[in-house]
Amino acid sequence: MEEQWYTITGGIDVNTAHNLITYINGQIYGSNIKRLKIILSSPGGDVDSAIRIYSYLKALSIEIETIAFSQIDSAANIIYAGGGKRIAIKGCRFLLHEGSFTTGAQTSTLHNHEEVLTIFKELLKKHIGILSKETGRREKEIGKLLHEGSILSAEKAKELGLVHEILEKLPLVKQTS
Repeated sequence: MEEQWYTITGGIDVNTAHNLITYINGQIYGSNIKRLKIILSSPGGDVDSAIRIYSYLKALSIEIETIAFSQIDSAANIIYAGGGKRIAIKGCRFLLHEGSFTTGAQTSTLHNHEEVLTIFKELLKKHIGILSKETGRREKEIGKLLHEGSILSAEKAKELGLVHEILEKLPLVKQTS
């Protein structure tokens, strides 16, 4: 079985999404990939870009594994949740909170501000829905965790259902079967 590895170790933004999708598409169409392993440690970032990556990972017809180390903050939780198998390295921190949103135009018509607010509310709804679906928890519970801001250890994230397995070391061995 051919597997491909991809690493994200910085903030999540439109370039993160573009680079991952472009690279993985090239690998899928250029070889016989059956499994993708994403190593992830991130301070978070753009929720919209994280949802784009999550949606892409879920739409792939290959096995996806996400491996968390050090920190999975904010929007990075959305990407991490895209793994069918989710591993965390012992000591990894998970920060769950509502996204921070920035609008480009400070001066605009009321209608434009309302439109942007509608988009922000939809992104929060999707964020809650993704984490609820992937953890098996109710949306109300996930919404409360995000609203209050929660820092979880790998063990607590496993109890929540976000993490499937906790390892001591990164599993950096290529599987060939």
